[in-house]
Amino acid sequence: MTNQTAPSLSSQTGEEFLAEGRAAITAARADVATFKALPADTSSSDVAEALDQIGRTLNEVSGRIHLYSQVHPDAKVRESAEELERELSAFGTELSLDREIFDRIAAVDLDAITDEQEKRLFVTSLRDYRRSGVDQDEATRARITALKSELTEIGQEFDRNIITGGSEFVIEDGLEGLAGLPEDYKAAHQPGEDGAVRISTDAQDRMPFMTFAERDDLRKAYHKLCNNRACPDNLGVLQTLLEKRHELATLLGYANWADYVTEDKMAKSGANARSFIERVLELSDKRSLAENDELLAEKRQDDPNATVLYEHERAFLAERVRRRKYDFDSQSVRPYFAYPKVRDGILATASKLYGVDFVRNDDVERWHEDVEVFDVVEDGQVSARMFLDMHPRAGKFKHAAMFNKKTGRRDGPIPEGTLVCNFPQPKDGDPGLLLHDQVTTYFHEVGHLLHYLFSGKQKYQQFGGIATEWDFVEVPSQLFEEWAWDPTILATFATHHETGEPIPAELVERMRRAEEYGKGLQARGQMFYALLALTYYESDPTGLDTTERLIELKNKIMLSPHVEDTHMQASFGHLHGYSAMYYTYMWSLVISKDFFSRFNGDLMNSETAREYRAKVTGRGGERDAADLCRDFLGRDYDFTAFEAWLNA
Repeated sequence: MTNQTAPSLSSQTGEEFLAEGRAAITAARADVATFKALPADTSSSDVAEALDQIGRTLNEVSGRIHLYSQVHPDAKVRESAEELERELSAFGTELSLDREIFDRIAAVDLDAITDEQEKRLFVTSLRDYRRSGVDQDEATRARITALKSELTEIGQEFDRNIITGGSEFVIEDGLEGLAGLPEDYKAAHQPGEDGAVRISTDAQDRMPFMTFAERDDLRKAYHKLCNNRACPDNLGVLQTLLEKRHELATLLGYANWADYVTEDKMAKSGANARSFIERVLELSDKRSLAENDELLAEKRQDDPNATVLYEHERAFLAERVRRRKYDFDSQSVRPYFAYPKVRDGILATASKLYGVDFVRNDDVERWHEDVEVFDVVEDGQVSARMFLDMHPRAGKFKHAAMFNKKTGRRDGPIPEGTLVCNFPQPKDGDPGLLLHDQVTTYFHEVGHLLHYLFSGKQKYQQFGGIATEWDFVEVPSQLFEEWAWDPTILATFATHHETGEPIPAELVERMRRAEEYGKGLQARGQMFYALLALTYYESDPTGLDTTERLIELKNKIMLSPHVEDTHMQASFGHLHGYSAMYYTYMWSLVISKDFFSRFNGDLMNSETAREYRAKVTGRGGERDAADLCRDFLGRDYDFTAFEAWLNA
C-alpha cells in the first residue's frame, strides 16, 4: 500500500468546474420536466424511477461541489464550488416547493404498491415536501425560498471564517517555550529569524500544545487565542444564522428550529433531545465530580492553595495524572504510530472483517498530490472507491470528516467517499507520528467511510449513502473506534518506527486504563456543547447574547470558570452543520456501546461484522434507524451497555 507512481492531478479550472456544475443542474431541470410530463396512467414504479432520476443526475457533481469548497487547493475552484453550492441549494429549494411535483407524488395510490422500497420512496418524499412548506400559500413559499438562499450564504460565511480565522501564537522565548513537547513537534516549529517560535491555532498544533506544554502562562494565553478564532466576525454571523433559522421554522409551523430539525430524527423533538442530554449529565455527575477533584489535587502538588481548575490546565494535568496513576505517558506510544502503518493497518483490519480488498489506484484524478485513492474490491470487482486527503495545508478544512463524493446505487455508479483529516505528514525522514487519540480518530472516520461505501447498493438514489437519521450517523464511526484499543489488532500494525517491535500488550492495557480516566468529565463536556447548541435553537433568538448564554450554561454545567473575553461559539462549526443536534454524538455512542456488546469481546469475528454490515451499514436509508437497531440486536437498543461502560 505504498505509492509507486505520481498521482494524476486534475487541471480543471474554476470556470470549468462552474460550467460542469451548472450543466448538471440544467440536466436535472430536464429530468423535472420529464417527471411532470408523465401521463396520469404511468405505473407507480415508473413514477418512482422518474422521481429518483432527478437526484441521480445531480449526484454526478453535487458531492464534489461541497468537497471542493472545503479542500480544493485552488482558491478559484473553491470560490466556484461555493457559488455552485448556492445555486444547488436554490435549485433544491425550488424543487422542495414545487406544488406540481408534490401533487403528482400525492396522486400515487400507496395502498396498491407492494414493493417496500418503492412505497418508502413516496412516503418519505411526501413527508419531506410537507416539511419544506410546499402546502403553504404563495407568499409564504416565496419567503421560504428567500430564507433558504440567505441561509446557504450565511452558513458558507460561518464555515469560511473558521477556516480562515485562525491565528499565529508567537512564543518569544523560542524553543524554551516548547518545553514538554515532543522532539518532532519542536523540529516542526523551529524559531524564525527573530528567535521566536510560531504555532497555529489549528488542531494539529493545538492538541499537543495544550496537553504537553509545561509553561502554564503560555498555555493560558494560547487557550485564550484559540477560543477567539473567527471572532468577532462569526458572532454576528451566528446571530443572523439563529434568527433566520428560527424564522424559517416558525413559517413552517414549528415552535422553534430545534423542534423542526429533530422531528424526522430518532429524537423526534427538541424536548426529547433535552431529556436525553439531562439523563447523560445525571449519569456522569458522580464520576465527573470525582475526576475533577483528582485533577484539583494534582494541581495542588504545585499550588497547595489552589481551589479552582481552569480550562487551560485540564489536558495538561490529566496527562500528568495518567503518567503518575497509570504509569502511562501519551508520548510513549507515538513511536508505534507512524502514519503510513496506521493507514495500512486500519485498512487491513477492515479488509479482514468485511472480506474486501483495498487496492491503490494512482490513475484516478485527484485534486491534490497528497490525496491517495483506493478501490474497494469484492469478488474481483471494484465495488466502491475511497479518497484520503489526510494532511494539513493552507485553505483546507481544519478538522476531520467524511465527505461524500458520489453516492452509489444498485445499477451504478459505484459509491465514492473521501476522508478529510489533518494528521502529521511523513516527509524528509519524519515518519509522521500520531498520538493514539489521532489513531482513534482515524478509525472513527474510516467507520463513517465504510458506512457510506457499503450502503451504495440501494434501488433508489435517495436511500444510498448515509441516508439515515442524523442522530444515528455517528454509530458506525464510534463503534469502529473500539478496534483502536484491542492489543492484538494494534500489534498487527503498531510497530516501533525505529526497532520494528510491535506495541506491547501491557502498554496498550495501561493506555486503555489511562484513556478511561476522564470519561466522566468528557461526557459532561460533550453535554455542555450539546445543551449549548440546543439552547441556541430552541427559542426565539431575538435579542439573544450568545456569549451570555454560553457563560450561563458553563456556570451551570462545567467545573471550570469561563475565561473572560473568549467566544468559543464563533469557531464551533457544528452550530452550522449540526445546528441543534450536537447531542447526536452521545446519542449514537449509547447505541454503539449496545452494538459493541454483540461482538462479545471478539473484535475480529467476521461473522458478526458481516451481519452488522448486512443489517445496518449496508441498508442505507431503506429502513428507519430504530428498525436497523432492532434487526441487529434482536431487541430495542437501551442504555445498559453505555451505563456499564461509563461506570466501569
